[in-house]
Formats: sequence, C-alpha cells, structure tokens
Amino acid sequence: MVLDNLDDFEDDLEDVTIDIGGRQVALEDVERAYGALAQAKDIVSVVTPGKVILATGLVLLLLVSSFGVWHWMIPRDEIVIDTVYMQGGPGHVVLSQVHNYGSREVTDLQVELEFRDMDDGLLGSTSFETSSLPGHVSVAGDDLELTISGASVWENYSIAIHLSYTNHRGESVEKTWLHIVGEWTTETFRDEGETHWF
Repeated sequence: MVLDNLDDFEDDLEDVTIDIGGRQVALEDVERAYGALAQAKDIVSVVTPGKVILATGLVLLLLVSSFGVWHWMIPRDEIVIDTVYMQGGPGHVVLSQVHNYGSREVTDLQVELEFRDMDDGLLGSTSFETSSLPGHVSVAGDDLELTISGASVWENYSIAIHLSYTNHRGESVEKTWLHIVGEWTTETFRDEGETHWF
C-alpha cells in the first residue's frame, strides 16, 4: 500500500524548496548544481597545468609550422624593392635593394633607376641585371646605387624604378614606380610587385 502512494510522494518532493542564503531554491535545482559540481571536479582531476602547457606548446608549434610551410614551400614569387633616398651638401644618393621573398626563383631580372628633375631632365641613372634570383634571396650592390652631385638640395626630384623579370611560370612581369623626393633629407620606399602563386 505504501508503494501505491510513491508517485504522489515523488510529486511532493519535486515541489520541495530549500532556503539557501535567504533564497528559496527548488530541490531539483540543488541536485543539478551538485551534479555539475561533480562533473567539474572530474574535469579538474583530468586537466592539469602540465597538460595545459603541453597543449599550448603543441598549438604554437602547429602555427609556426604552418607559417614555415607557407613561407618556404608554397610555390610563389614575390619581388620587393626597398629604396632609400638621402640628400646633403654634396648632392643626392639613392640606394636600392631587391628581395625575392617568394619560394621560387625568377629569371631575367632587370631593375633600372632614374633620377630626374621636375622638368623631366635625366640627372642620373643606373641599371642592375641578373640571369636569376633564387627564392628568399636579397641583392644590393654598386649597380643599385645612384649618386648625383651638383644638383640643388632645394628642389624636388623624381625617382623612377622600372622592374622586369620572368616569373617561375615563364610569364614576363613589368612594373614601374615613381616617387617624388626632395622635401625631406631622408626618405624610404618599399615597392611590392605582384605575388604569383603556383
């Protein structure tokens, strides 16, 4: 007979509330909270600081490896020219450096620098040529340096940079950049060509 009233008794228990810190909380909510606490304790016993540090290290290793694969292995060419312009008492100096940040070599590379006044008069020029520039290699040298003596430091001038090469797919690439200089005693420029993937 007691068993016949068990369902009624369970219904009464579901409606039971407990006073916790001045709040009435249902017994069912308390049981759920204790269950969540037990699960949290189980997780804390499995997840240790050493495992967290190890997992963090593995994720960082994976990110660095991904960058390495992109930087060193994915086929591409990426030509960048850095140029520094300086002026002083004796005249003007233009220094350039050519970088192939890509992973594939380019061939028939040619860079021409022209220093002109604002009336388009040519005051100096130089050119650099190489049959190939491997990936991840930079080149600088006398052929990428330009010295102009006797030109006034009170005027503005233009520097034209002409780039041509054959990329790793056999396509000819040509780019030209023009910079106006003379307002500052030192100026730097970074000219980036197109990146050709695969």
